[in-house]
Amino acid sequence: MIKKLSASLGAATLFANNAFAQSAAFFDNPQTGTAPNVAAQGTLGQNITTMINFFLGLLGLIAVGFLIYAGVMMVTAGGNEEQVTKAKKIITWALIGIVLILLSYTIVQFVTSALG
Repeated sequence: MIKKLSASLGAATLFANNAFAQSAAFFDNPQTGTAPNVAAQGTLGQNITTMINFFLGLLGLIAVGFLIYAGVMMVTAGGNEEQVTKAKKIITWALIGIVLILLSYTIVQFVTSALG
């Protein structure tokens, strides 16, 4: 149930952000009401950086979801050592994942700024 809830919440957040971004971009030229030229919105490098940052953010959301899931699992263990051990493993791997995601984000920002 928690997996379905976190997936639904994440998908709703992603779609809402895209909808608001598209509606704001539509009125870029208030006199004509036309949308801006999509090809002129950024270079290939900027678009790739944006996509990488989007996926890193999505992975971060998933990792936080695993932390929440493991926390609930630990709280509802009721003295079951096997379930507590499993929750601790999930927490450990989720934290390792968050650290790797943050390092990846830093590397992407460094490479982007180095290339201009």
